[in-house]
Amino acid sequence: MATRRRRRRRESKVEQRAGLHPSPLLGLRYPLTVAAIAAPLLAIYFYPYAENGVIATGIQSYLSGYASIAAAVIGMFDPNVAIHGDLIAGRAFSMRIVKTCDAMDVNILLVAALAGFPMPIRRRLVAVLASVLCLVLLNVLRLCMLYWLGAHAPTWFDRARQTLAPLFMVACALAIFIVATTRKRPDSSGSSALEDATP
Repeated sequence: MATRRRRRRRESKVEQRAGLHPSPLLGLRYPLTVAAIAAPLLAIYFYPYAENGVIATGIQSYLSGYASIAAAVIGMFDPNVAIHGDLIAGRAFSMRIVKTCDAMDVNILLVAALAGFPMPIRRRLVAVLASVLCLVLLNVLRLCMLYWLGAHAPTWFDRARQTLAPLFMVACALAIFIVATTRKRPDSSGSSALEDATP
């Protein structure tokens, strides 16, 4: 029995050195972990809170802050833009920042995918923080593009808002996930700049 265990350990080490160990994306453990993280966060975000409740007020303040950030960037090419709570108002076009305009659903799914991925805790934390920051910046860019379309090409606004913009954010999240979880393989000398050990 002990000999069989030692043999399995040796085979596992050989497979790991050869890069033959199974992907963490296969099997049930990873998707169940992601679901366990994402489901409660999405439920908290999308729950229909009472209009005048503390949480609803907090979410509204957060959306107003998000609108202020987007308006500050839009103001660089449209000096006439003004901010009224969660409403970005210009002379030719106005848009309101509501739930999902902040791409929170995409952020939550990306955070869950990274938080559940088997890599060192420190690298995981850095990946989550950097990924959220990247998505926020990309989403502000998306909001600026939607504002520009609303002001200069209104016939494209609804199509972009409902289809193209969400696909853009999902594609960006997927690209960020791939970059954040890709390991640097050992070079020919056998040394590796990044040595990952699953916790």
